[in-house]
Amino acid sequence: MGFSGLSVTHLGWSGLRLSTDLVEIEVDPPEEGLLPRVATWSEAERLRGARGGPLAADAAVLRRYRLSGVALAPEFRLGGLGFRAAPFRPIPWATAEEAVRKVRSGLGAPWLAFDRLRHTLGRPPDPPWALSVTLPSRGGEFRVALLGQSAHRFVSPAEFQQLAAELGPVDVVIAGTDYDDEEATGRLIGLYPARAYIIADLTGEIRRKLGLPTRDLACCLRAAPRDAQLLHPGRRLSPRQS
Repeated sequence: MGFSGLSVTHLGWSGLRLSTDLVEIEVDPPEEGLLPRVATWSEAERLRGARGGPLAADAAVLRRYRLSGVALAPEFRLGGLGFRAAPFRPIPWATAEEAVRKVRSGLGAPWLAFDRLRHTLGRPPDPPWALSVTLPSRGGEFRVALLGQSAHRFVSPAEFQQLAAELGPVDVVIAGTDYDDEEATGRLIGLYPARAYIIADLTGEIRRKLGLPTRDLACCLRAAPRDAQLLHPGRRLSPRQS
């Protein structure tokens, strides 16, 4: 049994589109467009589509890149939709193992590494944000949590549950993962009560572009709730109730 009228489309890179028969929103879209959109962090890939439609982003991001929009806050509205938002602790930029990988990838693609480093050095000190949003449809409404990469191995269960409490009750949880965090992502998302779980590949395309290793997203399922679904770039699915 699924959530009739709700679909999630992976737009590529870190971008997602949520659609019902009444509304659509985009989160970290890779291309500009007219739909309401939320930029959850100042990583280059998450800002690619920040211009165009109505925008919500961290206040420091709006100032740094001279963007017009709504500042992310514990509660805000965008495109007529109600959101809750909470910052979270990001995955460390480079553990010892990841630092070695990034140095090696930089040697293989120095101009790409330079451009990324230049953007990183110019970024504002904003945190990444997780969101929950209520989406109306003709058959009712859907409450969806968009967790980004907040469910990782450096976050304790208590810390993750606090984030879930700040975002509030939801029907569907959508989370990304990263290399070495797959099992932790699967395990932690089950601590957020919901009727459906989706694990989306929000970093694979970026890592492959940089020459960094990736794993099959299916390895998240070993620890994930039963019937959790996987969402890959270019695919669209409707959440399936557990």
